[in-house]
Amino acid sequence: PHASLYATAPSVSPMSDVPCPQSLLGVKTYFLRADELAKGGKPYVAHRLRKFGIELAMKVKGPDAGPYLLRQFDLVDQEKAANIKCPPRKPKPPPAPAPAPAPPPEPAPAPAPEAASTEGGKEGEGKEGE
Repeated sequence: PHASLYATAPSVSPMSDVPCPQSLLGVKTYFLRADELAKGGKPYVAHRLRKFGIELAMKVKGPDAGPYLLRQFDLVDQEKAANIKCPPRKPKPPPAPAPAPAPPPEPAPAPAPEAASTEGGKEGEGKEGE
């Protein structure tokens, strides 16, 4: 249904001598990009992308996809034989130092002493002798 979105002429991958079939035009971009990456000095990424493109193409199950997929399998085998390794990762920067601990909270103010009455007792209590 989306064939009109893609070029109608069979496309040949620069690293492939087999044209891309109509049934795989939707995944052709993965293989073309893998070819570009392989030529551009990123063989590991190219290899992984080509394998992913093959996985997607296998799900399409196009009747005319056989020769093209076999060629892609051959390229994956060649890449694998070249013993492609994942590029080393850049070391992570050291973690930032932990922030200084917060100062302890200030102690609560002491309660104010209650004012003592001058009569020495509670109101309503009578003095002796009154």
